[in-house]
Parts: sequence; C-alpha cells; structure tokens
Amino acid sequence: MLPSNRKVNVTLPYNTPVESQDFIEFRVEKGVIPLKLRVYEVYNPGAIVKLLCYCYEKEKWVTMWKGEPQILPPEEVNCFTVDIKGINFVTDYYRMEFYHKHLDYFCEIDGIILYGESKFPQFLPILPGLIKKGKKRSEKKSEKEPEKENLVQSSFEISSKSSCFDILPEEVTHIILNYLDLQSLCTVARVSRLFRKLCYDTVLYQDVNLQLYWNLVDVNALKSLESRFISMRRLNLSWCGGRGGLNSSYIPTFFETTCQHLISLKLGNCHFLNDDCMEAIAKYCPCLKELEMQSSRPKDLTENGFKHIAKMKNLTYLDLYRTAINKAALLVILKSLKLEHLLLGGCSNVHGTNEIAKSIGRYLKYTLKTLDLWRATDLTCVGIYELVENCHHLVEVDLGWCYLVEPNCGCIRQLVARLPKLKKLFLTSIRNTSNDDLNAIATHCPEMEQLDILGTREYTVAGLKNLLQSCKKLKMLDISYCSAEVKSNVFVLRALYPNVEIKCSLPHTSAFDDWHLL
Repeated sequence: MLPSNRKVNVTLPYNTPVESQDFIEFRVEKGVIPLKLRVYEVYNPGAIVKLLCYCYEKEKWVTMWKGEPQILPPEEVNCFTVDIKGINFVTDYYRMEFYHKHLDYFCEIDGIILYGESKFPQFLPILPGLIKKGKKRSEKKSEKEPEKENLVQSSFEISSKSSCFDILPEEVTHIILNYLDLQSLCTVARVSRLFRKLCYDTVLYQDVNLQLYWNLVDVNALKSLESRFISMRRLNLSWCGGRGGLNSSYIPTFFETTCQHLISLKLGNCHFLNDDCMEAIAKYCPCLKELEMQSSRPKDLTENGFKHIAKMKNLTYLDLYRTAINKAALLVILKSLKLEHLLLGGCSNVHGTNEIAKSIGRYLKYTLKTLDLWRATDLTCVGIYELVENCHHLVEVDLGWCYLVEPNCGCIRQLVARLPKLKKLFLTSIRNTSNDDLNAIATHCPEMEQLDILGTREYTVAGLKNLLQSCKKLKMLDISYCSAEVKSNVFVLRALYPNVEIKCSLPHTSAFDDWHLL
C-alpha cells in the first residue's frame, strides 16, 4: 500500500480560523532542531491542521505549521509531510492538532517520523528566515510574537484622527465588528481612539472562545481583557493555561471580575484547576447553567473541589468526561442538582456505577434527558433496570463499552420500551445485541435519529431492514465491525435507505512494509 500524495483542501467560510477539535502531545527520545515531519495516516486522512513544538527557554509553544483540513479518500493511505522552517532551538516536545468534522469516520495514524539536527549546522547563516542581517534584537522579538501582542493591551500611542466610521449608526458598526474574531478586534482597537471605543464595547464579548488561542492565553492576556468581558455569557477556556500559563491564584479573581453573568463555561483539559477555582466558580457564577470539564485531571483538584459543583444550583448541563471525580463527590452532586444532561464517560475513578444509576433514578427521574455512561466497566443489567424503572424522559443514552451489560436478559429491550422519546442510543461493543433488541427499538422508538451498534455481530440483515423501515427519522446508523453477512449487504442497504447515513468502517489491517520513505 503506497501513501497518496493527493491533496484537496476543504473550503471554509471566509476568514474563519480552523478550530482544532482534538490534539495529541508526544516526546521524542532526543531533542533536535525540527526540519521535517512525516505522519502516516492509514485511515480517514486529512485531519491534521496544526503542528507545534515547545520552546523550553521561552516557556511557550511555537507553531511550526498550520493549514486547512484536506478531503482525501477515506481508505487510502496518506503520507502527510511538512518541511519545517524558522525553528532555531532544540526541543523534544511536540503537539499535533486535528479537525475532523469533514471526515467520514475517525482518523487513524500508524506512525510519526521526525527529521532534525541535534545542534546548529555550520551553514545556519544561509537558512532563510533564521537570521536577517541588520535586525535588532527587539525587532526580532516583535516579529516572532505578533499574535501574543494582539491579545494584550497595546502601549503605543493611539491615533486621534477620525474616519467615516464615526458617522455610522452604532448598530451598523456592531454588525461589522461581529464578523471579527478576538485577535482581529484587539488589532483594530489599536487603530484610533474611535476604533478602541467601538472594539471595547462589552456587547462584542458575550460569547468568547479562548480555546482558539490556547497557546497565547496567560495571566497578562486575561488581565488586559477583563474590562471587555464583564458582560460575558459564554466562555471557553479549554486547553488554556498549560505548563504554568495560568496560575490557580489568579483564576478566582478573574471569575469574580468577569463571570457574574456567565451561563456557559468550558474548561476542557485545564491543568490550572484546583479546589479554590471550583469554589470560585460556585461563588461568582450564580447564573451558570452549563459546565464542561472534559479531560481535566489536575492533581490539585480533589474530591472536595468536585463537591463545590453541588452549590451551582442553576446547573442543568454537566460534562465530566474523563475527569477524576469519584463516587462520593458524584453522589453529593446528584442529590443537590436537577440536571438535564449528565456526561460521565470514561470516569475511571467512579466505582459502583449500579449505585450511581440508582441515585440517578431517584434524584433525576423527572429532569434527566441525556445520560452518558461510556466505559462504565462495572455497570451491569442491575443498573440498567434502575434506569428502566425511573428515568422515562431520556432522549439520549450512551452505554458504549459497558461490556458487563448482557442484552440476553432483556434489559435493553425493556429500556427502549420505556423511552418513547429516545433519539440517540449508543450500544457500542455490547456484543450480544441481537435482532430482538433491534425489533424493540423499531417498535418503541419512532423518534430514533442515531443508533450505534458498532462491534456487535448477533443481528442480521433482516433485523436491520425492520429497523430502517420502522424508524422513519433515523439519520445515522453505525454498524462497523459487523458480521460478514451484514458487511456484504451494506451497499444494498444504503441504496434502499438513502436518507440514512450507514457507517460501516473496517480499516485496512495489512502490513505496512510497502511504505516508501522518499
């Protein structure tokens, strides 16, 4: 299998920055000055949008390359290659970011090869972009950090000259400025006093996404933005503050100053969180309705910190995916809040999920609409029956990889029979899901839009046809890693039901001896 060199860029809206959705960080055995990077994408290629390396001397991430996602054949192997220029320091720490909304399925990477020099080569002066004769050190610094300067308040003189903008109605200027991202607003604010006044209007900062600038956000940046954030309603701080960029002593002050009106807060993969930060959120964000903490596992966030969530009385959406919350803290939260959406996927410190299911049934029976128990490895049919008896308003349920759940006992059939409003159901890798379960879904779930039965092989084509005929609103069906009989009939099913996106993925598993490194 030879890697493809075909490249087709995705068309994005004009001037829209690509918002990375996922990332991986990796270290190499020996630090080098990076010169070239190869990434071997073996399935659904085209998701890589940004490459960074860490400069230990300046304690910051430096972008080596960024670009738009690509549309490539999903089953065609691709060798993603980037020539790296302008990096003049040795490092062993790298980061790769992905955008995968345009992909048909999850991307897979087989390997990464980094080429570099362990020390500055003798011919360094002729390398373009590294040394420019006649530049002062202060000028070099300003050239290397333009993005950072755009996030902090400028100190140079602002022009007092007017322009035609001062005769425009305020509503018109707001419409124009709403098209600008945060960095552009900070840049435009330095043009003149009028532009500064317009760009400092707090109305423009009601929905703030700092995840786009995670590597630029530090205490100084947030302090410079505080006055503009006082009317903020939604804030995304995900990925920000890594390696000491944000300290836990400042964050409570920031919440007190800017978050009085906040209704949505995203803190995915935030290492600065601790018990004091959680207490500050509970104290200074009285209007908070949505809290997302995906993959935030800082060492200083303890059981007591998680218990502060129970004080957020208006909270209806809580995402604790892959956090370190334990059963004791979770039980306190369940007793205190009337949650509508609860996501507990991958919470490896929560033991006794059947007891959690019982508490969910007791305290959230009238409010809960979404429940994610992905990889709750100790959940059994006992816990499912607790949900069957109590939670009848569920619209979305994720039981993926709950491998102790045995559908043969009828728990899945009874669950769907009690959930007539169910729209999304994930039964990923629950091995014994059969035609009986599909028939129950077809009978009792007319609102079903998405069903995931990846990794199960007990059902047949007949069971799928009955499901597809009965669930008229079905939009997506994932039958990946199905039986050979079902696999051979996928194209027929897609032709018969063109309105349903039927996923049936099975990546290539052949050896990679045919990779040619050019």
